Amino acid sequence: MKRILAFKQKLVLTYVIFIVLPMSVLGLGAYRLYSQAMENKVSDFVQQVAVSTSSNIEMYIRELEQFTLMPYFNRELQDMLTIPLSNEEQTNKDIKQTLEQNFSFWQSQRGSIENITYFSKPGEGARRIYSLSFQPGLSIEQMPWYEAFDGSDAIVTTMSLHRPEANQLVQNGEPLQVFSLIRRIYYATTLLKTAGYFQVDFTLEDIERIVSRVNSEKNGSFFVMDEDKQVVYADDPVKPELLAYVSGLQAGSAGPQIIDLDKRKTIVVQHPVGKMGWTVVGYVPVSRIVSGIASVRNSMLLIGLVCIAIALAVSTGISYSMTKPIYRLISLIKRVEREDFQIEYDNPPRNELGQLIRSFIRMSKRLDETIRHLYQAEIVRKESELQALRSQINPHFLFNTLETIKMRAELDEADDTVDMITALGKLVRSSLQSGSDFITLQEEKDYLINYFLIQENRYGGRFDITVRIEEALLSSYIPRLLVQPLIENAFYHGLEMKQGKGKLSVSITAEPDGVKIVVADDGLGIPIDRLLELQRQTGAETLKPLHEGGSIGLVNVAARIQLYFGLPNAMHIDSRPGHGTEVILLLPLIASESEVERYVSRYHRG
Repeated sequence: MKRILAFKQKLVLTYVIFIVLPMSVLGLGAYRLYSQAMENKVSDFVQQVAVSTSSNIEMYIRELEQFTLMPYFNRELQDMLTIPLSNEEQTNKDIKQTLEQNFSFWQSQRGSIENITYFSKPGEGARRIYSLSFQPGLSIEQMPWYEAFDGSDAIVTTMSLHRPEANQLVQNGEPLQVFSLIRRIYYATTLLKTAGYFQVDFTLEDIERIVSRVNSEKNGSFFVMDEDKQVVYADDPVKPELLAYVSGLQAGSAGPQIIDLDKRKTIVVQHPVGKMGWTVVGYVPVSRIVSGIASVRNSMLLIGLVCIAIALAVSTGISYSMTKPIYRLISLIKRVEREDFQIEYDNPPRNELGQLIRSFIRMSKRLDETIRHLYQAEIVRKESELQALRSQINPHFLFNTLETIKMRAELDEADDTVDMITALGKLVRSSLQSGSDFITLQEEKDYLINYFLIQENRYGGRFDITVRIEEALLSSYIPRLLVQPLIENAFYHGLEMKQGKGKLSVSITAEPDGVKIVVADDGLGIPIDRLLELQRQTGAETLKPLHEGGSIGLVNVAARIQLYFGLPNAMHIDSRPGHGTEVILLLPLIASESEVERYVSRYHRG
């Protein structure tokens, strides 16, 4: 079964999506941008270091080139190297001694010099080789640089990393490696003809110092590579994968490169070193950069988690404050569903939801009042029907008895008695008639005439009685037995105890809004306190017929009017003690039987 999220859970989920997700994306994006910026800055810095290191090595090489000019600074020495020998054996020995002394002096001036050698050019006199570390059998043709250098116009050439020809020393467990600068030496008499070649072998001592100074700053690892893709110098062993990648780059490739080295992203830069054909290569693992900003990342994560926790707490509180009135409203609705309309809500929120709650409570109260009124009206109707059923027994018996008395009076020729019994029989027959609850005003008029006939014979002409009904209203309808109770009250409570002759009038006239019925007498009137009680009873919103007590006819008439027409305050009672009473009924005009049916059905619905 599919689980439905509650409204509160949906609110919290919405807050999480729209708060946590953007914050996470923003935090991750900021971290990525910051990492990328740091990576770019480090790449630029490493590139600058590589350029600077290359420049330092190139300046160092230029200094060495200047050193190879030492033979030209001593004219006597230059002549020894270039003039022909007269006494070859003695002169060669003297020259060698002089040169070795000068070579030793020059070597002492720069600690990185491993060996100094002079080769006379073949074909220019006797072949001579002067060196601090002479190797027997060595010839200039054996030198790897000779053929290319001799056929060129260059003054200075270089030879990259190699083992010295006349030295088999071992350094750090490895054969000594040197690089060489070779300068063309011209005759002293002319600078246009080559006399020989001056070769100086240098160790990597100064190169090591330059590169180690850069590597000591821990900004990356740098090494020097020659044009044959062989490592000239490196503080640490260079991995074959890195060397293979750098070897595959085109010469002069500019800008940092990103490669995968041992499954780690690595920044690689390179820069050439002038005439030597060397290249300074630097590489920095990206993880080293990331580790540098780990504290920033951790701080961002901590701040993000705190913000998310605060956002969740605030969103949960907001959702609770929003949904609490809703759940309370739901509980009130359930109470109303169980027909419990006595609901309250203390201090509803001052927003749209609070307006809804207040409106629902007002609606519930009105519904409670409406149901109570309908229930009471139904009870009144049922009681009225039951009372009418009960009252039918006595009129039937009374009617049959009156018929018997009438026949006996006719036999005795008592005409007045016959008239009274005939009028009373008509009254009883009218009350026993079944059918509509409404009668025409013509039928009501006939009923009143018979009733007044009985009363006149009973009281012997003590009262003046008048009945006036507009002719246009005789075909209109009113509820059955609506006026007769008012006349009875007038006789028994107003006129019967009055001294002298009394007056009673019934007037039924048309009004703009309906029919007006006035029953007035000049009897004793109604005491003030009783009048106020009657006005209160007949003016109540929901009336219930009474079966005991005085003047119940007035209350019952008002109750029937309200049940039929739903009109409160349709009865008006005005009375002054000693001067008489006037009762006014205001009813709607009912001109046809179809209108009668509408009011009858309403009465039976309650």
